Amino acid sequence: MLQWITKFTQKIEHLASENKLIYWFAAKYYYDVIKKEIKLANITNDDYVLFIGGGVCPLSAILLHQNTGAKVTVIDNNPTCIQKAKDNISRLGIADYVDIQFGDGQNTRFSFDKYSVVHFAMQVFPMEEVFSQVERQVSLGTRLLVRKPKKKLSRFYSSLSKLTDCQHIMHNGVSNIGSTLLYTKKEYEHEEKVPVYNANSAGAFCPVEA
Repeated sequence: MLQWITKFTQKIEHLASENKLIYWFAAKYYYDVIKKEIKLANITNDDYVLFIGGGVCPLSAILLHQNTGAKVTVIDNNPTCIQKAKDNISRLGIADYVDIQFGDGQNTRFSFDKYSVVHFAMQVFPMEEVFSQVERQVSLGTRLLVRKPKKKLSRFYSSLSKLTDCQHIMHNGVSNIGSTLLYTKKEYEHEEKVPVYNANSAGAFCPVEA
């Protein structure tokens, strides 16, 4: 089922890349989601953001750059998407700020430690394994954003049972995205593994053990 959803998403992205009206509607679909995610992770133009899973029209990455000025790298492990995505970025005139690369979240040869924010597309599979691989390689303080599907659609996506809800924002409306979780890679204060941030306190982050 995840493969079907991925193909459907790619079809919409193909249409968006070829039709300005469809692009406008698709961008509107993601706009509120991205605005909330920017606020959640406090993303600014000083950040260097990595998007894992971009597709042929990486709208989330485009909107994030346009709303913050941050430089963005997008990786996708589907080689047929790469050139089309590059063409779309060039047509928008933002190729100096949004870089498209062939890559995989489980590729240990990819350098993750230079990014201050890592964003995981909901179609990333297997999500928990990719998250674990990336988390081990990012630097302390790196913010990781994980999109979680609405509960009624969760069976169609990769399992998130090991990723607990901590600080997050909810998404309403027609989007199939239910919420976005925020993790920050932090060290622990004590040998007893007491986290630097209390997950129940206001404005707290849910730390990932270093």
